[in-house]
Amino acid sequence: MHLVKWIRKNMGKLMAIFVIVIMIAFIMPSVLDQLARPRSTGQNSSMWTYNGDKEITFQDIQQAANELKILNALMADRLLLAQQDIRSILLGQLLFPETERAAMISDELKNIAMQNRMLISPLKIDEFFRQSRGRSELFYYLLKNEALESGVIVSPRTAGDVLKSIIPQLTNNQADAASLVNGIASANGMSEDQVLKVFANLMSIMTYSRVATETENVTEAQLKNMFARATTSMDVNFVQFPAQDFTDKVDEPTNAQLTGQFEQFKNVLPGRISEENPVGFGYKLPPRVALDYMIIKLDDIKQNIPAPTSEEIEDYYRQNLERPPITTEVPKDPNDPNSEMVKKQKSFAEVADSIKRMLENRKINAMAAKILSEAIEKTDGTIQALDFEKADIEDFKARAGDYTAVAQEISKTYDVNVYSGRTSLLTEQDIQADQTLGSLMIAGQSRMPTRLVKLAFSVPALGDEAAKLGPFEPTTPRMFVSIGPLSDMGGGLTAIVRVVEAAKSQAPESLDFSYEKNLPDLGNEKTDEDSKFVLKKIVAEDYKKLLATEVAEKAANEFLQLAKAGNWEAALEKINAQYGKKDANDPNAKTFETQPMNNIRRISEMDLEMTRVRVQGMPAADEIISQSVLYCGLIDTFFDTYEKVQENQQQLPLIIDFEPRLAYYVVQDMNVTGPGSLNEYEQIRQRLALEQDFIDAQSATIDFLMPDNITGRVNLQEAQRSESDANDVNKPEEK
Repeated sequence: MHLVKWIRKNMGKLMAIFVIVIMIAFIMPSVLDQLARPRSTGQNSSMWTYNGDKEITFQDIQQAANELKILNALMADRLLLAQQDIRSILLGQLLFPETERAAMISDELKNIAMQNRMLISPLKIDEFFRQSRGRSELFYYLLKNEALESGVIVSPRTAGDVLKSIIPQLTNNQADAASLVNGIASANGMSEDQVLKVFANLMSIMTYSRVATETENVTEAQLKNMFARATTSMDVNFVQFPAQDFTDKVDEPTNAQLTGQFEQFKNVLPGRISEENPVGFGYKLPPRVALDYMIIKLDDIKQNIPAPTSEEIEDYYRQNLERPPITTEVPKDPNDPNSEMVKKQKSFAEVADSIKRMLENRKINAMAAKILSEAIEKTDGTIQALDFEKADIEDFKARAGDYTAVAQEISKTYDVNVYSGRTSLLTEQDIQADQTLGSLMIAGQSRMPTRLVKLAFSVPALGDEAAKLGPFEPTTPRMFVSIGPLSDMGGGLTAIVRVVEAAKSQAPESLDFSYEKNLPDLGNEKTDEDSKFVLKKIVAEDYKKLLATEVAEKAANEFLQLAKAGNWEAALEKINAQYGKKDANDPNAKTFETQPMNNIRRISEMDLEMTRVRVQGMPAADEIISQSVLYCGLIDTFFDTYEKVQENQQQLPLIIDFEPRLAYYVVQDMNVTGPGSLNEYEQIRQRLALEQDFIDAQSATIDFLMPDNITGRVNLQEAQRSESDANDVNKPEEK
């Protein structure tokens, strides 16, 4: 039967079904919301208990939800977000969750943490936003009661005064508080005083949050130490003699020496600095993953895409006259850049080239998306039928399509070169260092795209060593399931990738461990070191550095004697002639030169801890931390040396032995400025205290408002229902 005739014949039945579907769609959200809450058999039945014997009923939660709606009408969400205070911003997200805004706030908090203005790790920020999705009525109820029990109460009159001040600001003088409150009261069958009481409850929570997180525990000694560090700086000039510059001057280590070095550090991850291992030797293999990839150069697609026609460019111009880049804002007075901005429409000739490039890029990106979508369909099509929660890795592997075969098929279909292959098990550093894989990323809800290296190392197969993805990043990938499409930072590549093998950290089986990396070959030059990992070579280089420290010390002492006896620059020429390496590409290159470090300051343990916290969960975090520890140690060594020079009235130049870097420093001169005077300290003492208090308070806020901590403080428990209530799901609610 013809489809149209069949539809006409069965129109009555179809309309009935259509109405039923609409009704289900209308009631389903509220049904699901009710099912997500603890079971209640009546308005006054207990849903939760807290603080031992106190109860939260369905009616309490309903009342909290109504108060949040009133607060929303009072623009409390906008008020909290507008505050230059993390407490208010996080409280706004907790009570008025909104995904798009939450992603923006999360990005901004991470940016603040990166600037050392908060001692909070990105992982904790992610955890807050992960926990704060939903349950806003419960959090509001608990915080309101916490504030009340702590004696923090704001009167409706005070709330009214605050609203009078802020409503005109929030509405750009389009509304006043009295009219807004009156309208909300009328719409909800409440008195104006009751509406103000609801806003007063929010102000009580805000005040209570501030009181609970403002510790004000900065000591006088701490302030003086902060002042001294901030106002004391050093300028130092030196010549560095690192052991690695002298490894060509020592014999190759024996097998016994290499085996001893390997055995001593085979269970230590590289870069883990400790008192027993100040250099950070380590040969334990970190977590690794193997990847399948399909990569396309957009320039290859461009060759197959027809350029935009003149008609297409003109049509776009006519249809988008009010949009950038055709319309832009310029100062009303060309001679005054601060004058009022007005819209200006550019002529077709001015924007034709940029429109052409934009349309061309659209076509290229659309074709790239089409090609990779087809590739994903061919490789992952049968995987989608699996139950992702129950299926194991072998199930995914059995259904995964062949990347190489699909790449060859697509290359022929679209006449474009698709680079494909499978890497060896690679470390984060291997992937990050690769020019191709290290540049790939994918956008999520966050403004900051997520790198492939983080996604690849988040697979559950790595267990506790897996990277943690934030709530606004892409979902955790499954092994043998394609990730993408991905793109590179320069916009020249598009790709899909999947993890096909994962290995947790482990000690190498032997000193002879090695592997070819099998990285993508897109025509970029790669050295042997880029392409292959050879453990014995790394161990040999480390051991040769140890042997070369004696040569480095000898060279440093010779240079010191030459410098003391004559001219510093002449001494440099002699030492470069004797120990320097020759560079065929640059005959004037010098191995040893005077290096300045200016305006350096001591780094406190708190600063170092902030670095550790700030980089948690980031790729190469261990490397960043180890380099920070080394730098901090070197700066402290310079300052300690200066103090000894002053105390013992020593003469410069002199040698500093810095073991963590296996290097000697011949210091030419050291000049210290500061610390500031007592009068200068008194002038900024209060500002320093306020700044530190602010950092401490802002950092404590996220713990205070963390949803699990809110419920944990009051020992929130789901209420126990009687057996009859549990069995009688149709029991009518109490009136």
